[in-house]
Amino acid sequence: MGCNLRDLVSPEPIELSDLSGQRIAIDVFLNSYQFITSMTGQDGKPLSFEGKPVAHLMGFLDRATVMISEGIDPVFVFDGKPHELKKATLDERRERKVEAVSRWEAAIDAGDMETAKKLGPQTAEYTPEMVQETKDLFDLMGVSWMEAPMEAEGAAAVMCSRGDVSAVASQDWDTLLYGSPVMVRNLTSHGTRRFGRVMRAERISLPDTLSEHGITREQLVDLGIMVGTDFHPGIKGIGPKTGLKLMKKHGTMEAVSEARGFDLPEDLERVRGLFMDHPLGDSTPTSTSRAVEEGMREFLQEGRGFSERRVDRAINRLAEAGRLSSSSQPSLFDF
Repeated sequence: MGCNLRDLVSPEPIELSDLSGQRIAIDVFLNSYQFITSMTGQDGKPLSFEGKPVAHLMGFLDRATVMISEGIDPVFVFDGKPHELKKATLDERRERKVEAVSRWEAAIDAGDMETAKKLGPQTAEYTPEMVQETKDLFDLMGVSWMEAPMEAEGAAAVMCSRGDVSAVASQDWDTLLYGSPVMVRNLTSHGTRRFGRVMRAERISLPDTLSEHGITREQLVDLGIMVGTDFHPGIKGIGPKTGLKLMKKHGTMEAVSEARGFDLPEDLERVRGLFMDHPLGDSTPTSTSRAVEEGMREFLQEGRGFSERRVDRAINRLAEAGRLSSSSQPSLFDF
């Protein structure tokens, strides 16, 4: 999740229709985990068909077609190779997962299905095979996707800052540190019920956030590094509100370090650079096209055990949005 900036932003609740006609870049990774951990069986493991997980495909099929039906043109962005500075964060995640798997197996052995169901989501993985399946699904649906050179939300933020997309949909607050002018949270969960409440999409403006607090983006990046990001664990005792006060008083992390007496990260300039000038390279999204009904049915119903009703619902949304064609009955659009 990167740096938690929730206390510093003023989200604006929106409807999906407010984004109609816009191209929105969507961070795949966190959304995939949302689907995997929310659609589970009695043992807490993600829903599967013949031993293979399918919850990620169910989630992306449903939410992508909902967005398309609302006039949104989604571009899904996959993570590339992580930077070496993220190694500690990734190692910590792996350790937590290994521990969760051990506890889940113990609960299963003891027949404690209630505990197993709670622990199951903590053992979830979005494997390379599942990543490829997701790309294959997007191709069949005619939905655009791309693989970032490094961080998905970073590449998406660069695309947004140069006008290629209107906003970046992500749950990761680092999206603002990467400089996305507009961030949308809860886009893929809009209208669903979680934790006893109906989720609403929220739009956050980076320029408005900076103006509200009287700081620059460079200062926001320094603030984020002090609070803690995927590339640096942060400075003990400094949260978002304290960090903001210190940044407004002292101006830079170097000055705050001198005033508070903590050591600067030895990789400070590299971390700053990852946020201020994140690589995009030659990465470009696949072309938006029309879905082919026969291919989707073969992939989902025959290959993954999806119900006809579930696939019909998605196909009807695509058809109503003018985003469906048939390999056996091509339309004029296909010529």
